[in-house]
Amino acid sequence: MGKNLVFGLLAGALVIAFGCSGSGSGGGTTAYTLEQFQFPLTSKDVARGEEVYAEYCEGCHPGGEKGDGPSIVNEGYPPAKVRWQIRSGLDDMPAFGPDKISDADLEAVLAYAETLGAVKR
Repeated sequence: MGKNLVFGLLAGALVIAFGCSGSGSGGGTTAYTLEQFQFPLTSKDVARGEEVYAEYCEGCHPGGEKGDGPSIVNEGYPPAKVRWQIRSGLDDMPAFGPDKISDADLEAVLAYAETLGAVKR
């Protein structure tokens, strides 16, 4: 009985550690606040933004339209909300931390998203 208890506690600790490690997510964190992202768009690099979008976003938001994720076309979200959403994730959307999408690439994604009407300056 003692071995089973120790094994059960160890297995539980590993499950908790794995679940809290961010494995399987984009590497972001829910520790971000919307206020951190309240600043104007800093990039006009639409081409780079389209590349990054194709790699990380296109699978769920094909062409900006509804796929696994909602359509973002013509939504006109504030840049801060989109930055926060990408970094924090929400519901089924994974978080993409700076280890996946750099800050510069995030701003380029916003520049591309602006061409879809998803972001409004």
